[in-house]
Amino acid sequence: MSRIFEITEKVSAYASKSDIELLNRAYVFAAQAHAEQRRSSGEMYITHPLAVADILASLKLDVATIATGLLHDTVEDTHISLDDIRERFGEDIAKLVDGVTKIGKIHFNSSEHKQAENFRKMILATAKDLRVLLVKLADRMHNMRTLGFVSKEKARRVSEETIQIHAPLAHRLGIHWIKQEMEDIAFSYIDPDGYELVKGKLKDKLEFLQQTQANLENLLQEALSRQGLEATLQGRMKHLYSLHQKMQRKHIDFEEIYDIVAFRLIVKDAASCYQALGIIHSLYRPVPGRFKDYIALPKPNGYQSLHTSVIGPENHRIEVQIRAESMHRHAEDGVAAHWMYKDGDTDAHGQREFLWLSQLTELLQEAENPNELMENVRLDLFVQEVYVFSRDGDIYALPRGARPLDFAYAVHTDIGHHCIGVRINGEMRDFRAKLHNGDQIEILTSPDQEPSSQWLKYVKTPKARQAIRQYYRRQERETSIQVGMEILNEVLIGEPPVELLQALECDNLASLQEKLGRGDISLDMLLKQLGDDDVSQVKLKCMRANYMYGANCCYPIPGDSVLGRVVADKGMELHYRDCKELSSLSRYRWLEVDWQEPGKRLYPTGIEVRAENRRGMLARVSGCISQAEANIDDLKLDQRAGEMTVLRILVGVHDRKHLATVLKALKILDGVATVKRQNQVGLGKNYTRGIGDMLRGMVSRGRRSLFKSKSKMKGKKT
Repeated sequence: MSRIFEITEKVSAYASKSDIELLNRAYVFAAQAHAEQRRSSGEMYITHPLAVADILASLKLDVATIATGLLHDTVEDTHISLDDIRERFGEDIAKLVDGVTKIGKIHFNSSEHKQAENFRKMILATAKDLRVLLVKLADRMHNMRTLGFVSKEKARRVSEETIQIHAPLAHRLGIHWIKQEMEDIAFSYIDPDGYELVKGKLKDKLEFLQQTQANLENLLQEALSRQGLEATLQGRMKHLYSLHQKMQRKHIDFEEIYDIVAFRLIVKDAASCYQALGIIHSLYRPVPGRFKDYIALPKPNGYQSLHTSVIGPENHRIEVQIRAESMHRHAEDGVAAHWMYKDGDTDAHGQREFLWLSQLTELLQEAENPNELMENVRLDLFVQEVYVFSRDGDIYALPRGARPLDFAYAVHTDIGHHCIGVRINGEMRDFRAKLHNGDQIEILTSPDQEPSSQWLKYVKTPKARQAIRQYYRRQERETSIQVGMEILNEVLIGEPPVELLQALECDNLASLQEKLGRGDISLDMLLKQLGDDDVSQVKLKCMRANYMYGANCCYPIPGDSVLGRVVADKGMELHYRDCKELSSLSRYRWLEVDWQEPGKRLYPTGIEVRAENRRGMLARVSGCISQAEANIDDLKLDQRAGEMTVLRILVGVHDRKHLATVLKALKILDGVATVKRQNQVGLGKNYTRGIGDMLRGMVSRGRRSLFKSKSKMKGKKT
């Protein structure tokens, strides 16, 4: 059992200026909070926080981290609140305790490898300060050491989680001794028979290891002393789980593993490493191709050491690693090594430097090349994903900024299509809410719900965006087919012949209907094909000349941007795209129409002429229109106060080009101030009174109009 004075002595040994009083206060506070609690072993609960703090002190971490180890369970398991921690121990420790508490609420319940990797990434993304992870690893380390006091079922479940999640995290952080101890303990509960088999075979090698280590130490110490070198020799065997994995991976027996024994030679500096290497090679024959210089060429994660393999006593192959003390510290404790105090130097700049070093070290210890390292940077250091839970506990990785609909479509396309609402962490939220790491999402659905085009504003993932667009493309196809069917029903009697389908490059009737409805085949193209070809089995219900006509609410003409709708027994009614009546006709299916006519018919449209109120002006305007080969179908005069009169005229023109000619001629007419198209305001049934009535009521400067009818308009003057 760890004791607080033992922990404070450890801390004082590597950080002489540290705040030991803070640790003592944290211990007393935690002991009081957990006073009524006991562990599964029957021990007082405070033994656990003490053990966690002791592990953190062994890693030579800062006082705030060790204090967090003492306090890490108080908020989750006792009446203590986070505000209590903040008030007594400050903001830094409160944030660390809060981080450990949040991670403790995340539970892994899947054995799938992909889910495990998502879980690890989620923990990394959740822990904004890496010290939170270190406390969590120390917490799990002590829990693993005491698994013997829980049920076998729970011990196995915790061990599987440790193998999948916590041991890889320790490896990522470079703390290899924690990784190895966790794996060996977990191995003993997951596969007890396999564990005992490997343990028994390794036990037979212990005598050889001890004898070899003693002989090697004596030889090396003598040789190094003669050269004036001081060194520490550490002998070890591969840990049980790694041996088991190697046997499984390579399908070999234990006796076929030749690198069971390894030694580490720790010297003062880099120069001493190369000097020691020469001494070892002079004592034992090196194995060709097994030498690696990670001092001159460090691994991207900063690892430095010399690796060599030699043929040792009794022709056994022995692996030797040679490194300086600082290199060894980095290799063993990884990220934790960067929090070691330098005489209490904990200024803000130093903390930022430690944070950067810790983040850099975190980038997967396995990175062997620059490309892989940069990929790790993208994945972990600058996290671009959020990890959320489904209601059943499955983990989904989504891009940062993702919203509920992204999650719904990630689960299943049908779930997305029928989504009517969402609960995030049990609370109803709208589709604009951003998802955060650890959120639990529940999607509410209804079979009557359909996607909305507005959803495209709320989704971020390509999958969701594509699913919504595909849905609307399918809907548009069905609508286009229906519109095309109505067009053909108005134009043809019976099925269209094969010759017509071939001429219009359609594979079948549905293809023709879809292309007609979508506008890929214009009505003009269809009618031209029917008119030019003598197809006896097809009869036109409507002739080309009267099939398409402009609506009398907006008076469009050929060449305008128009929309059309099929009107039974009449043909295609065309509306100007900006027609105000379209909103009241929204229930109809509208078709994009490219309206181009050969110029044989005249189509009515409206113009507005503002002219000076002078004698003969109306006659000049009407004469100008006549000379432009256009008709006047209707006219209204609006006399304004002053010298100007407004003429609203319904003129008949062939198309937009013809209309432009009329407008140009009017603009240069003497006395005309402005001319513009006015195809909507004041036209139609609410406008036309009949030209005769209008002219009879027209007054200019108090004089009665001389015009009695439309037939007398030409040549008359006011």
